[in-house]
Amino acid sequence: MDARKFFLDANQGWTSVDQALAAIEVVGVERVLGLEQPFAKDRWDLHEALAKECPVTVYGDESIQGPDDLERAPEAFGGVNLKLMKCGGLDVAEAMAERARGLGLKVMLGSMSESTLGCGAMASLQHLADLADLDGPWLISNDPFEGLEMHHGRLVMDGIERIRLKEPSLLDFSPIGA
Repeated sequence: MDARKFFLDANQGWTSVDQALAAIEVVGVERVLGLEQPFAKDRWDLHEALAKECPVTVYGDESIQGPDDLERAPEAFGGVNLKLMKCGGLDVAEAMAERARGLGLKVMLGSMSESTLGCGAMASLQHLADLADLDGPWLISNDPFEGLEMHHGRLVMDGIERIRLKEPSLLDFSPIGA
């Protein structure tokens, strides 16, 4: 049997503690690295109930929008997913990571649709993190920066100073939306 670990991200899609526990059981507790935001962001009651029964670390994502949300997080989560755009800046993300650690929470560095520049900035906080999910540049087609690479599922960068704007001839600034 393949022993690879899974990180489950329900993206606020589940509605009961039993549903979350059943999903973990199907995968196998020993194979679940973590579970991210199983319930709607304002359903702290469900997250708190799950925290009492869950055998794996549950990470808050959408429920953790800023520093104030961290203070109640230990009641509902064992970790938090911090994202540059959600936090509002690198200094806030760093302060939140340090505070999360002080509260006994695990820290995950995440991304939304950040470019290589944004994910590279967050990568500079890896020393404060247990996990990093900085795949934003691979989710957008018009990233104007380069300097991050993915090798066999691992983020590789030669240092934040190596992130640079792509050669102008390689940039495509054509409209991508309405």
